[in-house]
Amino acid sequence: MRRIGISARLDTISGRDEQRDALDARWAPLLWDLGYVPLSLSSGVSDVTAYLEALNLNGFILSGGNDIGSAHARDRLEKGVLDYSLERGLPVLGVCRGMQFINVYCGGSLVEVSGHVATRHNLVGRWAKEHGFGNVNSYHSQAILEETLSGDLVSLAESEDGIVEALLHKALPWLGIMWHPEREKVPSESDLALLKNHFLGE
Repeated sequence: MRRIGISARLDTISGRDEQRDALDARWAPLLWDLGYVPLSLSSGVSDVTAYLEALNLNGFILSGGNDIGSAHARDRLEKGVLDYSLERGLPVLGVCRGMQFINVYCGGSLVEVSGHVATRHNLVGRWAKEHGFGNVNSYHSQAILEETLSGDLVSLAESEDGIVEALLHKALPWLGIMWHPEREKVPSESDLALLKNHFLGE
């Protein structure tokens, strides 16, 4: 079974003097039912490359949560994941913040946006139509526009107000989506196909 590492949100717990790597529990059954072994990544390991080599993973998901720059240990971990994946040609799926992190890593930038938190919207574009992506959830206050998209990436789908909602690296097996498959009560067939095929290289 292919082993997929998933980055987690980094939470500071008030009154307990601790930080926690927190991952939505719905990711594990979603990936397990697709035939993958899900492994949550820890942000506190100092030598990220040695850590990832020891885990010997087949691919990565950069999950949602934390604005970029607000959780430095997580930023460092995810940069290490992309460095590692770049060198080895491993597949990466960025979800929400994870997609944004891929864009920033590749030299793009973000803008503030309204109307995209705790709502749903329709996707437009040929890729979305061909793969059955229509109405998706949305939980982000920062966004990527065509003009802030890295030159290494290509937009696959947009919302009706022009926000990039899915992207692909031009040379690497890195895919990004702004919606959360794990938050749907019943995962869509399109999301399941995307998760399965991306890590199989199909």
